[in-house]
Amino acid sequence: MLVPILLTGCATTGVQDAFGSLSNLGQTISSELSQSIGGSSTAQSSNSVLSTPLRNVLKSNLSTDGRAPEWPKVVITNLQIPDGQMTMARSLSLKASECINFDAVLWRDAKRVERFSGLSLCAKELPRQSNDFVVTWKSFPVPGKTTGQVRGDGPTPLYNKLPSDQAMEQWLLNQFGLYYVGSLLTVVGYDPNFTIDERRFWIKNLK
Repeated sequence: MLVPILLTGCATTGVQDAFGSLSNLGQTISSELSQSIGGSSTAQSSNSVLSTPLRNVLKSNLSTDGRAPEWPKVVITNLQIPDGQMTMARSLSLKASECINFDAVLWRDAKRVERFSGLSLCAKELPRQSNDFVVTWKSFPVPGKTTGQVRGDGPTPLYNKLPSDQAMEQWLLNQFGLYYVGSLLTVVGYDPNFTIDERRFWIKNLK
């Protein structure tokens, strides 16, 4: 079945099935959004993460020697998921106004920190892309020093990049979580082709 394989990524054929499912989800969402917002609209909500320094911030310090940079880091906290995305019964399409809401912490380095409250990322703002890379990204633990199972907002990263509670697992099972997490990673500037960059983004908790 797709569900357990999607979460664990243990079997090659299962991962391929998960990739195909995610690609189909991306196509469905993109098609639905094009119809609901006129295809080319880029209007942002007033508290959109796209209008903050978090946008593409990871690209401000790219690797020059093949090793993953340590800074900056982005931590998503108090993530609120739309209620409609927590049911298995609904279709894999999004309304343009369907938003996740959250706070965020930006660590420029070990001493310089910026905090943002009441941010959002709405369906009409999601990058039109495949989010297949999330299946691999979330399956690998964070290397190096971590806080273990203690979920903090930095600067030391957590062992697990995503919360392991039931609500997060349900969101991922419904596939909307994979799409939104992939979009958040893209918004902050994560490069899915540079897979060793494992210490600069995590979601602390759901609200």
